[in-house]
Amino acid sequence: MLFSTFLTVPLLALSFLTPASASPLAKRYTGVKIQSYKDGKCLSPNSDTNSNGVWVVSVACDKAKTWDINPGSGSVKLSGTNFVLDAGTGKDNNEGVKIWQSYPGVFQQTWFLTDDKRIAITGGNQCLDEGDNGPQTYACTPYNTNQVWNVIEGGGGTPSSSSSSATPSRTCVAWSS
Repeated sequence: MLFSTFLTVPLLALSFLTPASASPLAKRYTGVKIQSYKDGKCLSPNSDTNSNGVWVVSVACDKAKTWDINPGSGSVKLSGTNFVLDAGTGKDNNEGVKIWQSYPGVFQQTWFLTDDKRIAITGGNQCLDEGDNGPQTYACTPYNTNQVWNVIEGGGGTPSSSSSSATPSRTCVAWSS
């Protein structure tokens, strides 16, 4: 009995030196579709061949390819490839978006997925926008529903319960590194 008490006290003391809970793991959405709030269509390359410069367009979600995206800053990667969403210069309104070979950290390939469902160029003032002619970059604008995107399950066109509605926010999203 005395031996177990001597063993328990040091173990109890050591337990106070370790964190009570592990830090939370960051979410990563893998194999998802990115759906426009404006028209319910999803982002997809305009070709079955993945190569630099293939334009990204809006298609019916059941026809769209899937993406990997993290909340916060990072690339928006075409699932199973080394191609990412690329904004060209990333500085002008109405600039079409395309896929391009991934170069981690490159300005025009680094996007920020916000809690209010915006996808913006990290360190810039342009958001991914569903314009009249399809996906483009456009100055981040409050209340602009063209700039609201749902991350939905990749198996079909039905949004998951956590992303089935979108409410535009008042905040304009522009970030700095």
